[in-house]
Amino acid sequence: MFPPFSTEIAEKYSHEFMTQLKNGSPLSDFNGMFGILVCACDDLKKTDAKDDCIQTAFENEYVVLRAFSGQYNSKWNHEGFVPALVEQNQYDKIVAVNDRRIHELSVVPEDETQEEKQNRDAERLRLCNETLSKIYSLYRFTCADGKVRDFDYLQKEIKFQSGTEKEKLLPTGTGDCCAPKLLSYAFSKNLIPVSMTEFYWGKSNLRCKQGVFYPPCDEKCRLILPSILGLEILYRDDDIIVVNKPSGLLAVPGRGEDKQDCIVSRVRRLFPDTIEQPSVHRLDMDTSGLMVLAFTADAQRKLSMQFEQGKVNKKYIAVLDGALVRPGEKAGQDGSVVKFGNVEFGKSRSQDDGASGSSCVDEGRLELKFRLDVDNRPHQIYDPVYGKTGITLWRRLRIWKYRNRDVTSVEFTPLTGRTHQLRLAASDVHGFGIAIVGDNLYGHQDEGQRLLLHSSYISFEHPTTGKRMEFTCEPDFKY
Repeated sequence: MFPPFSTEIAEKYSHEFMTQLKNGSPLSDFNGMFGILVCACDDLKKTDAKDDCIQTAFENEYVVLRAFSGQYNSKWNHEGFVPALVEQNQYDKIVAVNDRRIHELSVVPEDETQEEKQNRDAERLRLCNETLSKIYSLYRFTCADGKVRDFDYLQKEIKFQSGTEKEKLLPTGTGDCCAPKLLSYAFSKNLIPVSMTEFYWGKSNLRCKQGVFYPPCDEKCRLILPSILGLEILYRDDDIIVVNKPSGLLAVPGRGEDKQDCIVSRVRRLFPDTIEQPSVHRLDMDTSGLMVLAFTADAQRKLSMQFEQGKVNKKYIAVLDGALVRPGEKAGQDGSVVKFGNVEFGKSRSQDDGASGSSCVDEGRLELKFRLDVDNRPHQIYDPVYGKTGITLWRRLRIWKYRNRDVTSVEFTPLTGRTHQLRLAASDVHGFGIAIVGDNLYGHQDEGQRLLLHSSYISFEHPTTGKRMEFTCEPDFKY
C-alpha cells in the first residue's frame, strides 16, 4: 500500500536506529520489521513525555516513536517501543486452550489414510480458526478520531463494502505490524503523525533485505490502516492526495453537526496544514471510489479548472438490479441492434472473460436532461425543457446472478458531472429503466445493503508538475 505519510524525516531517525542496532543495542538480533513514527504535538505537556517509548527530537518540536513487528523472544512488549494492540496475559491464556491439541494434530501419523488426513486437517483448521477468532476479540486500536475500536468494527465495514453476507477471517498477524501499533499509540497520546517509515532488520531473504525501507504491507496493514486513519490513501505528495472513499461517508461537510464527518474533514484532521476547502469534486455519500483533493490553494484552483473544462477522465462500475436485455433476445450477439427503452445496443464484440452469464459487450451513449425535484429533495427528475444535459458513455460487461436474481454489470464514463447523473441514467425510463442495486433514492435497498456504484478510474494533470496522473481502484463488491 502507498505510505500514508511522508517518509523523509522518519528515515533520518531510522538510520540512527540502524547504527544503534549494529552496535548491539537491544533487539539487535531481531529478524523482522522496525517502524519509526515522527509526530508533532500542540503541547508536549498534554502528552506523557516521560513514557519510555516517546523520545523528543528537534528541540522538542517533534517526538519519535519506535515499534517492531510481531513478537521478540515470545514477548509482545519491550522497553523503548510502543505497546502491542493486545494484552500479553490474555493472549497467552487463549492460545493455551487449544495449543497442545493443535500441535498433536500437526504430527503426521504412520500409515495415515487419506480420509484420516482430511479429518485431522479439518479439526486442526477448526481449532486454529477458533483460537484466532478469540485472539482478535482482544485487539483494540485508537483511531484518528480518538475513538477506540476493535476487529468487530472492521469486519462490519468489510462486510458492508463488499456487499456480501459472509465475513472473512482476517489473516494471522493482522494488527501486529509496526504501522498499526505506531499510529494507534500516537492517536491515544494526542500526537499528530508527520513522517513514518518501516525497514527490515535481520537475515535477508527473498522478500526483504536488511536496512531497506518498505511501505506498510498489502496483506494485513491495508485491512486495518484505513480504519485507524479514517482514510484509505492511494497516493499523496506535497500538493494532492487521492483516496478511496467508502460507501456511506459524505465527500464534503453537510448542514448540521451530524454531517461534519466526511472525506474533507478526515483529510484535514490527518494533515492539519491542508487548506480549508481542499475538495475539487464530489461523490454521492452512497458511492465509493476514487477522490482527489488538494493540499494547497494553487493545486485546488488548477484541479478545479480541469474538472470545469472536462479535462478529467473518470469511469465507474455499477451493478444494475435487472437484466439489461429483453427476455428472449440475445442483445445483439449476432451483430444486430436491439432496442431497450430509449437505448440502442450497438454492434457487439465477443469477449470471453471466464465469468458466468453473458460475455457479450455492448456500448452506447446517453444524453438525458434532469433537474432538481424541488418538492422531493434531493431527488432529480427528467425535464427535457428546463433540465441540464447529462452525457454518459456506457459499456455492458455481463449479466449474472446476485442474490438469486439477474443483474447487469456496467461501466459508466460520464462526460458531464450532473447530480445523480449515473443513478438516473440507470433508473429513469428514458435511460435503462433499471436502478442500480442498493439505490435508496431511485430503486430498492435491502437492510444493510450498500449502493453498488464505484468510481474505479480517474485521470488528470498534476497541478504542479503537469504530468498526467492515472489511478485505478477496483470495487470491493463483486461485479
